[in-house]
Amino acid sequence: MTTINSDPKGSTTTTEVESIPRQRPSEAETSLPDACLLPVAPVRPRTVAHRRPAWSLRYLHRLVFVDVVVVAATVAISLWLRLGQRGVSERVGGVDALTYAGFAVLLGLAWVFMLWISGAWDRRILGSGTTEYRRVVNASFLLFGAVALASYLARAEVARSYLATAVPLGLALLIANRVVWRRWLRRHRRHGELMASVLVVGSRASATALANHLHDSPGAGYRVTGLCVLPSETTSDDAAAGRFPVLGSIRDIPEAIDRAGANMVAVTATDGFVPADVRRLSWDLEGTGIRLVVAPGVTDIAGARITVKPVAGVPLLQVEEPQFRGVKLAVKTAMDYAGAAALVILLSPVLLVMAVLIKRSGPGPVFFRQVRVGRHGEEFRIWKFRSMTHGADKLFTAEKANSGQAASVFYKSAEDSRITPIGRFMRKTSIDELPQLFNVLAGQMSLIGPRPLVPGEGAEVARFLERRMLVRPGLTGLWQVSGRSDISVDERIRLDFYYVENWSVTGDIGILVKTVKAVVARDGAY
Repeated sequence: MTTINSDPKGSTTTTEVESIPRQRPSEAETSLPDACLLPVAPVRPRTVAHRRPAWSLRYLHRLVFVDVVVVAATVAISLWLRLGQRGVSERVGGVDALTYAGFAVLLGLAWVFMLWISGAWDRRILGSGTTEYRRVVNASFLLFGAVALASYLARAEVARSYLATAVPLGLALLIANRVVWRRWLRRHRRHGELMASVLVVGSRASATALANHLHDSPGAGYRVTGLCVLPSETTSDDAAAGRFPVLGSIRDIPEAIDRAGANMVAVTATDGFVPADVRRLSWDLEGTGIRLVVAPGVTDIAGARITVKPVAGVPLLQVEEPQFRGVKLAVKTAMDYAGAAALVILLSPVLLVMAVLIKRSGPGPVFFRQVRVGRHGEEFRIWKFRSMTHGADKLFTAEKANSGQAASVFYKSAEDSRITPIGRFMRKTSIDELPQLFNVLAGQMSLIGPRPLVPGEGAEVARFLERRMLVRPGLTGLWQVSGRSDISVDERIRLDFYYVENWSVTGDIGILVKTVKAVVARDGAY
């Protein structure tokens, strides 16, 4: 059995929970009132054949095949680059019986074995989340750490340049393989293909909320084919009403599974389906190939902060506090300074050309400077290329009212009359934001984080500003790669909260990569 959790984009990840062995109900359980133990008939074994989707096995086989090819190519290419033709027969230092060719073969086999035992090919984690990538990285570094230790203990020195080539090359190709296959998978899922069919069980409110969340995140690979709600919440016309048909009450799960063609049952948090019911359902699903997942009553918490801790037979979800200091923050800060310095040097020709074009476009300064709120509420002046007419800030209130956004928490309009022609181009390509690299170098901003707000902006949202001030504002952030200005105000607020609570170095790297894609696509930029 697994628990289900979601990332900010809605892609679904699962946290493993120890499976419950088949056993007869205890005396205490059989003495529970009938209202607690619902009379659910066992799922019929005849449903086994079609419950495991064939595409998932084919996807796994293709991924494994390419991984094996990648590993073989990596050890061969590294050997050729290090030793050339003589590498086939040259001996590994201190071991006369082992040539580098033989060592490469053993290394490749060991690498494949480590990927297997580390769970890098576990079908439950393939296609979404970061767990798959972490397991690939862990398996690779564990292998090469073991090789280094073994070569030291056996006094069989392996050429360091060989390992220095094989590790980064192999990791890059293994991760690239997964990126390519995920894009292929998501492309099919956007058309409703290669999805797991899910029957959602719970109260009408909780089941509908989870079903909507899964429906709005097709990349996660879950298609809701029906709901089972509490007996008191069913009506005669449920099957034909709404986005998701109600196929019966939670007493009708076996029939609903058949009607929905489901290969997964998702149980939401509800008082009407008690733990004893979940346990009995897990017994009934054994041997059918139908997966059981449990959606806890927590949202917008990243999987890295959740630990499943069994206590007296009860799986508790332990939610760790968000981290705003320590080694992780030091690594993020070092990445900010190094990345900003490299980008300033790399993009200096672009910065110079844009400065000249802005100066020649009309009166006014090249840069626009405005007070924004940073970490711990400290105010600073942000740097931007001026994309509006001189004195545009004095027309802000009138422009906001003319666009019909007078009461909006945040203001963005594609038809803002204050934007200059060169400004529209800069906003579409996000070039106007590049001078904020100097704010990053000054320690006022980060490369990744919530966008900096002007003083007072967002104050009407409860605890919004207090939580945002725990991290440095960013040059780009989570909502920029989730639709930019096209997303709703509520979604932007949710994404900012999510980032503050769950930020990580690997997550920041992912946002940087997605930022490049968002800038090239120019979607939602104005």
